[in-house]
Amino acid sequence: MKGPDHKGNPNKRAPFVSLPLWLIETAAWKHLSAEARALYVELKAQYKGINNGRIVFSTRQAAKALNLSKNTAAALFRELQEHGFIERMICGSFESRKDRKASEWRLTEHVCDVTGQIASKEFASWREGSNFRVPREGQGVSQTGQGVPHRGLYGAHKPRAVPQGAL
Repeated sequence: MKGPDHKGNPNKRAPFVSLPLWLIETAAWKHLSAEARALYVELKAQYKGINNGRIVFSTRQAAKALNLSKNTAAALFRELQEHGFIERMICGSFESRKDRKASEWRLTEHVCDVTGQIASKEFASWREGSNFRVPREGQGVSQTGQGVPHRGLYGAHKPRAVPQGAL
C-alpha cells in the first residue's frame, strides 16, 4: 500500500496510461510507426475518463512533446486516423486571432463523452492496404454519425435560401 501523497490524501496513486494487451496485439497497432505509437500514448495521457471527444491536442503540442517537426506530427495524426485509433471531432483553426482553437480528438477505444456513441474500436477491423478514409485538412468531419461541423458546435451559421417551391 502506498502512503499519503504530498497533499496528505491517503493511498492516492499516481496517474498512468493503460494500453490493454488486446489493443497492442491488433494488426493496426503492429503496423503503426514507433512515432505514431508514441503520439497515441500522449493522446491517451490527455484522456481523463470524462473528456473523450474533447481531447484537445494540437499539432504543435504533439511536435513539442515528441521532439518532431509540425509536418511530421500532422502526418502522425493522419496515420492514427487511417488506422482507426482516433477520430477528429473538431478541426482546429487559426482563422482569426480571437478564434484560435486546437483540434479536438476522440479515442475510438472508449465511449464518446460528447455524443454517447459506443466505442467503435475501428482499429480492430483494420487490414493492411485498407486504411480508413480521413477528411482532408480544412474539411469538417463527415456528417455520417457523430461528426461535428468544421466551425464546431457553436460556430457561425449561415442561413440558406430555400427554393420557392420547397415550402
